[in-house]
Amino acid sequence: MRPVIWFDALTTKQLLIGGSTKKFLEEKGFEVLLTARDYDVIKGLSERLRLDTKIFGGYGEDLYEKLRQEAYRMKIATDLLSEYGERFIAGVSYPNPVEARVVYGLGRDYIVISDSPHSRHPHILSLPMAKYLVYTHCISEEAWREYVHPRLTLYPYKGFDELSWIRYLPEVFDKKFIHELGLEEKRYIVLRPEESKASYYEWGFNKDLWVKISIEAVSQGIKTVILPRYMDQRMILSKELREYVKKDLVLIPEPSKAVCPAFIKYSLLVVTGGGTMAREAALLGVLGATFFPRFLDVDRCVERYGLPMRYISSHEDLIKMIKDLSKDPDKYRLKNINDILRDMITPVDAVYNILKSLYKKDLV
Repeated sequence: MRPVIWFDALTTKQLLIGGSTKKFLEEKGFEVLLTARDYDVIKGLSERLRLDTKIFGGYGEDLYEKLRQEAYRMKIATDLLSEYGERFIAGVSYPNPVEARVVYGLGRDYIVISDSPHSRHPHILSLPMAKYLVYTHCISEEAWREYVHPRLTLYPYKGFDELSWIRYLPEVFDKKFIHELGLEEKRYIVLRPEESKASYYEWGFNKDLWVKISIEAVSQGIKTVILPRYMDQRMILSKELREYVKKDLVLIPEPSKAVCPAFIKYSLLVVTGGGTMAREAALLGVLGATFFPRFLDVDRCVERYGLPMRYISSHEDLIKMIKDLSKDPDKYRLKNINDILRDMITPVDAVYNILKSLYKKDLV
């Protein structure tokens, strides 16, 4: 009988890594239980990609609700895992207090993937119970210092988290996901507002910025696709840009239809208040710009490889890029991506190597 690995996803990015992990490891002889909470576009994305995901619990808006959701999810996860008994051997996830506590409580090994040491609370609550920390070579060992304990093994790998689904979930880039929304390749930009309610994010939602960028793009004859993270962001931007939405110049897709990687691959430009989508764009050869208040080590690393990622400090810089793209859609696009990425691996490969070393299975 196949050994079981549990992967619990808390965000869209984590679902994509989880789906990649499931697909890869199940081809290597494991069974993967993929679970997630109902947050952002997780439910719709899981359905569109036909991922076998058990979704339960949600996102807490305040500290009390966060705790209630975690307590609820801990119980459901424990019940699910009890069905596998001794076949359940390890948990893999991004820093995740629910998974950390359950896996530790069941006496199994816990492997954490992360590229965000700046997100303190999840790491503080998760890494003390972890056996391995898998992270991109772009981040120094020193960056993890406050989370490291004697039982934790640091496992850097040469690559980026976003390569997981670029390599192992090619179906997420199907052009049908843009065509069904009336989008044409290289005729639109993608905007992703900041993760304003995350525990580490202290700068708030800059509504005016996203409105200005949208209007500027439309004025240059370029459609805008906005992918809000939260319902209040969706409502505010829909109201502020309602005239453009009515004219189909600005598109704010329903969560059930937001297959973000496909939107990114065929766009002119991706602008985000975070980092993941900008890095993903750059790894696909598309210009990715981030307004995150700090230019992170992993972002600098993407740029050092010659990939098209930029830190933007003012919307004026971005407007210049949009004007350039309206005249030459390929101005910032990189063609020789495979030459740069050829010798890199993904965190999924790193996790597989760890599992092989831990359990010495005769797997493919």
